[in-house]
Amino acid sequence: MRLSVGAAITIEFYVEGVLQSSATAANTGGKGKPRHVVFANTALHGINQNRTWYYAHIAVLDGVSTIGRRFVRRSPNAVATFNQMTGSIDALRDGNIATRVASSAAGQRISFSLTGPTGPATVSAIAGVHLKQIAQAGTGGPDATAGFLRIGGVNYDAGAVSVPSLAPMPIYSSWAVNPIDATPWSDLSLPTEVGILSA
Repeated sequence: MRLSVGAAITIEFYVEGVLQSSATAANTGGKGKPRHVVFANTALHGINQNRTWYYAHIAVLDGVSTIGRRFVRRSPNAVATFNQMTGSIDALRDGNIATRVASSAAGQRISFSLTGPTGPATVSAIAGVHLKQIAQAGTGGPDATAGFLRIGGVNYDAGAVSVPSLAPMPIYSSWAVNPIDATPWSDLSLPTEVGILSA
């Protein structure tokens, strides 16, 4: 779906990269960029239907086409070079925010290999590598975290982000290009070890 807001508001709906439908209306209300999108899906799901629906590859990008983009989501597999935090690697891979690893001092690391899909057989371009964690500050110890990549025995740390103590929040660390030499990512240069750094 593509939404363009200017003097007119245009919405276009694509399936497999092919435009299916579009609509345009004058922006008489002076609307700006959208900040909140709700997909009710009542017509798709029906009412009182006992069905389970799954969505994948959802991206909201400003000025960048999503046509042909796919996400490959990989999960922690096994502890790798670093294991300086308390808690099990299982706490990172079970999808439950109530199970955690914890750090008692800034500078501690935990790193792990990855498991899951490796992507399509033919990759034309890789837009970036993103590491997501759900983090929360405790009553003591560090109150910031960062992700890092470990490539060729070298750590490439993202910038640290302060986390609240009130509730867990998602933290993203992103690398648009390979940090070794600032070249575009390829399927051959993707990291096989990533991790979390307390700060």
